[in-house]
Amino acid sequence: MYVPNHFRLSDEHARRLLATPRVGNLITVHDDGPDATLVPFFHDERRNVLVTHLVRNNPQAALEVNGPAMVVFDEADAYVSPRWYATNDKLPNVPTWDYITVHVWGPMRVDASPEAALAAARQLTERFEDEDVLGPVGEEKLLRMARAIVRVEVGVDRIEAKAKMSQNRHPDDVRSLIEALQDQGETTMVDFLRTVSLPHAEQRHAMISELRGGQAVDVRLNPAD
Repeated sequence: MYVPNHFRLSDEHARRLLATPRVGNLITVHDDGPDATLVPFFHDERRNVLVTHLVRNNPQAALEVNGPAMVVFDEADAYVSPRWYATNDKLPNVPTWDYITVHVWGPMRVDASPEAALAAARQLTERFEDEDVLGPVGEEKLLRMARAIVRVEVGVDRIEAKAKMSQNRHPDDVRSLIEALQDQGETTMVDFLRTVSLPHAEQRHAMISELRGGQAVDVRLNPAD
């Protein structure tokens, strides 16, 4: 993933994302090419692995994996209209797409035992429920059901995190984008724009203005990535 410095997400933010169970794309490469499955993961911090489960007959669980696996978590994304930019009247711009994403690479391990598969499913469920919803099903039935799935772990060897969130825009553009996304009911992106993108844009704008001797900073087209 290409990550310009001004779009690089902090390690702290990336770790916070991993701390919350979420769905991600598990991507693996096999002799016949790449494969992917959208599945829920949770992060086992003590062992530093991402844990999920796959249906037993999923080729990703059955075929040998060439190299490390990759997991892609997309936290939020949205189309951005140039009409939402406050400066668009001065210099018409083009549409873009803003997003927050985290990519993780590491070795993948499959445990086909029903006990391990059930433990993975149970641990994930417990992170969402405040009471035991699996107990009433009965352990015997749960183990029978677990024979249809396998536990999958991906080691967290490398993380790259990117937030392409208008940090390189004029501060007035960031403010107007916040208003537009608020009107659409967006919350995650609005929080990031307000707490990260806007301070960055203001600092960048002030620095450029200072370098130009206090002259007004021109509004320019910004690359999409």
